[in-house]
Amino acid sequence: MSDSEAELKFRDYNQTRMHAPLLQEAELRRRIEGCPRLASLRSIHGALGSLLRDRHSQAAEFAEIIARDSSLTARLLRMVNSVYFGLDSQVGTIEDAVLYLGLRQVRSLALATPVLEDMSVLGGSSARIPWREFCLHTLACAFTTRDILSLADFPEEDDTDYIIGLLQNVGKVVMAKVLPAEFNQLQSTEFESEAHVIDAERDLLGWDHAAIGAYYLEVHKIPAAIVEAVRFHHSPSHAPDLRQLAAAANLADGYVRLAGLGSGVERRPPPGEADLIDSPAAALIWGQDRATRIAQMHPLLGGMKRLPEMVNALL
Repeated sequence: MSDSEAELKFRDYNQTRMHAPLLQEAELRRRIEGCPRLASLRSIHGALGSLLRDRHSQAAEFAEIIARDSSLTARLLRMVNSVYFGLDSQVGTIEDAVLYLGLRQVRSLALATPVLEDMSVLGGSSARIPWREFCLHTLACAFTTRDILSLADFPEEDDTDYIIGLLQNVGKVVMAKVLPAEFNQLQSTEFESEAHVIDAERDLLGWDHAAIGAYYLEVHKIPAAIVEAVRFHHSPSHAPDLRQLAAAANLADGYVRLAGLGSGVERRPPPGEADLIDSPAAALIWGQDRATRIAQMHPLLGGMKRLPEMVNALL
């Protein structure tokens, strides 16, 4: 991508700021473009993906592919045997696990495992990222983004919903890798709210982590729908086309924090349930009638009570 194209596509990242950022925009783009790619984003279990696209494939074929990856095998068995699924007896074989979980859950697990491992390697030099907490938060956001869109009758046929939740905070990992001093400065601060985090990032860098993550994903040719939702997950009403996807990611992050499933990276208090119900993101998905939003959203928090057990099984 040329500088002119990048400037055109990302010019709205530069918001009005009280202070000039420490880095020039061209230098910021250069650092992001030089950040190593996440290999898993372009080739996530290719053989398994081919089988998942073939509805005539047998569970034994899935099991054979999954068994080649010891990490995926272990996570899958822990997941299906977790309290989340409430089985009366332990599942001991991959084939039975695949049959029980279904193809979509298997695909979600196959996506999550390499992406999280790649992100931990990418940002592994940063002592300020609590990786277990970050992974828990990330996985919970992925599952919750999907749940919100399904509940709101905006289901995605592919895994776009889940991937958006999985990648919405990749910009923080990129910051830790290519802007370590600035990242550490931000992580040393206690913030009052989500808005204060975004303002601080823009004051310091010119772009916030959503902008950084979206640019990184676009540089590495990730589909436009994912890039847009990641870019606007803190301001979904500004998304040009996919406001519901961005809004679902925003709400998922809030519900995950409210449920105590990790804080992401930065230190800020979780929102209250009323804050989420009254948020612009909720209005984008369920409309302006507050009673309707309450009726639709209230089950979300209760449905997350067992999610920590499943997420922990994957880590």
